[in-house]
Amino acid sequence: MKDVLKVWPLLLNKKEIKDVKETYCFNFTDSKEESCALEINNGICQFIDGKPKEFTIKVTTETKEWIAYLSKQKEFDEGKIIIEGDDKKLEKFQRYFSGQPEGHQTTNDSYALTENEKEILEGRWTRPKKVLILNGSPRKDKGATAIIYSQFKQGLDESNCEVDVVHVADLENKTCKGCFTCWGKTKTCVHKDDTNELILKFHTYDLLILATPVYADGLPGALKNVFDRTITILDPEFLNKDDHCRHPTRYPRMPHLVLLSTIGFTEMDNFHPMVEHVQKICKNMHLTYVGEVLHPTAWMLSIPSIRPLYKNTLEAIKQAGIEIIQNGKIPKEIQKQIETPIFTRGQILAIYNSAVEF
Repeated sequence: MKDVLKVWPLLLNKKEIKDVKETYCFNFTDSKEESCALEINNGICQFIDGKPKEFTIKVTTETKEWIAYLSKQKEFDEGKIIIEGDDKKLEKFQRYFSGQPEGHQTTNDSYALTENEKEILEGRWTRPKKVLILNGSPRKDKGATAIIYSQFKQGLDESNCEVDVVHVADLENKTCKGCFTCWGKTKTCVHKDDTNELILKFHTYDLLILATPVYADGLPGALKNVFDRTITILDPEFLNKDDHCRHPTRYPRMPHLVLLSTIGFTEMDNFHPMVEHVQKICKNMHLTYVGEVLHPTAWMLSIPSIRPLYKNTLEAIKQAGIEIIQNGKIPKEIQKQIETPIFTRGQILAIYNSAVEF
């Protein structure tokens, strides 16, 4: 139990212990008795191995009972935890050692709130100039995802943006080893590959367009690996941000993000798991999620005889690109045009099942 209590000075809440002078003595009555103490004085806490000369409160109990109390598995049981001294002091113990509830940032070279996050919070929008389209489809410039992002890119081009397109399938893209070297002194990834170079450039873009099909209710594996590797742009410190644990980023500004996604099924709720996942990635990586273009039964766009029926849909996708640059959002009527199917589910099933060889 001594080893556990040695950690407790790190949990000191300095706001709560201002002008506090207390010594908590602990006597654990397990197979071999051991004593220790926590002394609070002048805004610091010291662990004492053994019995202190003086104490304001003494706790005598078994190790398992004290662990259950500290871990909030049990309420205080005066029959099993014996108190000598002012028992009201024990009520304050949890408050004194409540850590950093507000999650104060301790480093000066990282950012809890980035400029792009501030813009969204303040309702401002700075017209993006430099845009990265990150295509996660393994089919690269073929298939439905390519059709969608190409239409969207036309809107970006007409808005005079500088647009770079990167196909994840073309990258040397090693998997994260979980070694946390990037959180060490060098702050660099052990992999010196294309993905590392790409991630370190993210902050130079104003807008990131994430183009991807839905694979097994989420991102394709290679694209997910890219985002696994993005911890290299974060610092390891924990922050309380929006009532949630986050890491600060090493850059004062990160890009806004728009999700472009396709799926073969007819129902829009098939997008929900991936959309939620991408939104949470954005919060963790200080990217700001500003909208999405989602198109179901997208494989039908690849059928030449049917594509003319999608003229209005494709024009809406292009217009979505223009709207994002100008206003930072996609109007609901444009989203509805993109998402509304032209064929009924029965018609789609008939077309698909007649074309597939079982």
